[in-house]
Amino acid sequence: MSRKPYILTLALVIIDLMFLGVSFPILKDFAFDYNYELTADVYVDTAINQNVNLIFYKTGCPYCQAGKKSVVTAAKENAYPTFYIDVESDKGQQLVKQYQVEKAATIITLRDGESQHYLYAKKTQKGKITKITANTKNIEEAFND
Repeated sequence: MSRKPYILTLALVIIDLMFLGVSFPILKDFAFDYNYELTADVYVDTAINQNVNLIFYKTGCPYCQAGKKSVVTAAKENAYPTFYIDVESDKGQQLVKQYQVEKAATIITLRDGESQHYLYAKKTQKGKITKITANTKNIEEAFND
């Protein structure tokens, strides 16, 4: 039997392992996109009588971008299901009206039939520099259950 297929397979395995070893430290801090499986469509189509989190966002919104990594991380660690609502979608607009959402970068927590609103990003100013950052205080408060 020829050794070529075995050597080729071994080389590919080694290359794959090297790639994983290099990419894992880089990817572990990467803020993955919102979970597109739990969307406004799923939320609206489900009879909700439970505790959930609704994360409202708008594509291109600088406030949403600034708070995205912190919100996604906190939502993953929270015990309740989190739904990501694009405010520009039809169902998203329904929910914006239903929960009276005023800003795209909003978290709504529903607990025992009561809703709480939190803005997950804010504008900060240091001297003459204005910056948009995650509102970590509000994010922690929203997901602190």
